[in-house]
Amino acid sequence: MADIRVVTDSGADIPNEMARELGIRTVPLTIHFGDEERHDGVDLSVEEFYRRLRAGEMSRTTQPAPADFEAVYRALAHEGAEAIISCHMSSKLSGTFQSAALAAQAVDVPVHVVDTRSASLGSGLVAIEAARLAREGADLEVILARINSIITQQRVLFMVDTLEYLQRNGRIGKAQAFVGGLLNVKPILTLEDGVVAPLERARGRAKAIARLMERLGETAGGVPLRVALVHADAAEEAAAVAEQVRSRVRVAEMITNLLGPTIGTHTGPGTLGIVYYPA
Repeated sequence: MADIRVVTDSGADIPNEMARELGIRTVPLTIHFGDEERHDGVDLSVEEFYRRLRAGEMSRTTQPAPADFEAVYRALAHEGAEAIISCHMSSKLSGTFQSAALAAQAVDVPVHVVDTRSASLGSGLVAIEAARLAREGADLEVILARINSIITQQRVLFMVDTLEYLQRNGRIGKAQAFVGGLLNVKPILTLEDGVVAPLERARGRAKAIARLMERLGETAGGVPLRVALVHADAAEEAAAVAEQVRSRVRVAEMITNLLGPTIGTHTGPGTLGIVYYPA
């Protein structure tokens, strides 16, 4: 049985305890507040991040350098890794995938760099499945085939409180069409081939959440789903949405977590998202 390890980035938003349990290594992105540099999950907590965002500070992100990934790959090889699967957020949203791909060429251990074409727990679910299969002793080819299947089947639905953050950080994609909407209209968005794309607009948060639930029901297909629910400093609302999800579709597993600084920089406080694929 080959020793296969999994690496991801802080944009995957995998709960810390789960990452530790599965042995997933996370390479942090850098979060900038003006000239101040912090590292997601290392010296910047989610609580501090959203407190500063709500106080009016604006943040931006930079991808890890190839050397950051290379150091992790070399450390895993030293620990005995015979192959590494490195799962990262959409290459159309971040240069993180490219940094990982460059680092993969600099090490002797085989590194398979995967563009999940997603973000937050969309890419996190891919890394989690890869790590679980590796723990079960699955062959490398089996793991890669499974996670590629997840990538093609996975759906992402999310709502933002405002498009300001996506627009300022240049991640707005096709949702540019929604800029300049009416007051209190909440955009409902998706990821389409790794790019933010518009679905519809709803008047107010309650109607936007209701439409998220309706769209989930329409696309679930009646099969058990693995579901990830993410939120940007909206824990009570997320808990209520989780109950609605369980009442509307068949849930094989649900993971809930905060959107960390890497993704929260681009979506802003109040974002709610659902990621799902057939179990």
